[in-house]
Amino acid sequence: MKNKSLNIRTMALTGLMTALVFVGSRIGFHTPSITGGGYAHLGTAFMFLTAFLFGRKSAAFAGGVGMGLFDLFSEYFAWAPFTFVISLLMGYTAGKIAFAENGSLKISKCIAAAAACTIIKVIGYYITEFIFTFNFITPLTSIPGNVTQMVVGAAVGIAAATVILKQKIVSV
Repeated sequence: MKNKSLNIRTMALTGLMTALVFVGSRIGFHTPSITGGGYAHLGTAFMFLTAFLFGRKSAAFAGGVGMGLFDLFSEYFAWAPFTFVISLLMGYTAGKIAFAENGSLKISKCIAAAAACTIIKVIGYYITEFIFTFNFITPLTSIPGNVTQMVVGAAVGIAAATVILKQKIVSV
């Protein structure tokens, strides 16, 4: 019976985190820049939080579905399948590297997870933008915004996970 309740708890928490990734992605703003700007949002922070607290499977689902649905229901709908795959890979990777087993969060592992996810995001969206533009140069302009979004998302995710684990709000 314990496994069944654990699975139900995991599914419920994963669903909650997926909703938070989606809502966090909706609460965003366009960032103007010389290169055309980007879209900064809190969805990445919730994906990292899910990875650190609940592991790779929950984070893959929450990241892929949450951010994919955001794109699907916004002006970025053409990006949705790409975002789903890229964010799924980022969530899985972050959870695989930095999951806080036994409630212990290692900052060095979180930083390694953020670096790996940044590489996935930059390469994934570079390829995606190339597919849309057939231009090797244009996607380069998105790299600073993507890196910034990952750094901010990881920092917020690490801070939130640290507080949640320290206060024992969620048991891992």
